Amino acid sequence: MSGRVVYAVDDLSTAPALAALGVDTVEIEPPADEDLLRRFVSLARTNGLGVTLRLASDRILGPAVVDHVVQWLAGFALDGVRLDGPPAPVPLGEFAAAVGDLSDHLGRPLTLAESGRFLVPADGGVLGTLDSVSAWLWGNGEPAPDPALPLAPPQPPGGVATLTGLRAVAATLLLTAPLTPLVSAADEVPPAALRALTALRRAHPELTVTRPEPTRPIRRGAEVITMRRGALVVAANIGATPARVGLHGVPRSVLFTTGPGVSLTHTSVDLPPESAAVVACCRFDQP
Repeated sequence: MSGRVVYAVDDLSTAPALAALGVDTVEIEPPADEDLLRRFVSLARTNGLGVTLRLASDRILGPAVVDHVVQWLAGFALDGVRLDGPPAPVPLGEFAAAVGDLSDHLGRPLTLAESGRFLVPADGGVLGTLDSVSAWLWGNGEPAPDPALPLAPPQPPGGVATLTGLRAVAATLLLTAPLTPLVSAADEVPPAALRALTALRRAHPELTVTRPEPTRPIRRGAEVITMRRGALVVAANIGATPARVGLHGVPRSVLFTTGPGVSLTHTSVDLPPESAAVVACCRFDQP
């Protein structure tokens, strides 16, 4: 699941529609009916989707529950588990070891995530959400935390989640940042934008790398953000006025924008207020 686009759903009839949006993995809460879970996994597989479970952390109460979850992974051909909520009251190292051993036994990758980080695989980076990126956009101009963009303090009341333009910017950053994006229906990402960004990720594998490269940093100014992603630069203007954003390279073409009005100069991109673009560059002024 590392680097894949994960979509959290509550309605188990949505698998075909999600596949059409280009997402890779569907996250669900385990239904009470095990036959329903088997049918859903089969339907998801038919549509090329992986399936992970979302479990309340405080329900993982002891080794017996951990063993039961590991049996689910094997018995239902699932791809992973995400623990959601307060820290689980069990040694997560033992949980991770059990999932890792099962992955080795089955000969296929499995994941275990908790509090936005991957425990299995250990080098899987972090999970990012639209709210965490939005919260970072509404920060005070401090640099993005290392190693990944969306680790941020809680979103302030009335923040970017209520602003359409900046919500689109946050979605662009989430789907192109060095992490595993976790999206849900509540995020209200426009389907056309999600399809375009997932297609861009498939066409440009550098967008699926889950850890930032130290020589290609995320840069944050007062109202502009750039992220170098291989030969691509993601540029965002979170201000209320147009901005010229330096790319530290020579742009070749615009691959995606959140709206009209984007244009290229010799070494920059001009962005309208509250907008973002993904730009392919032919060369850079540094490695």
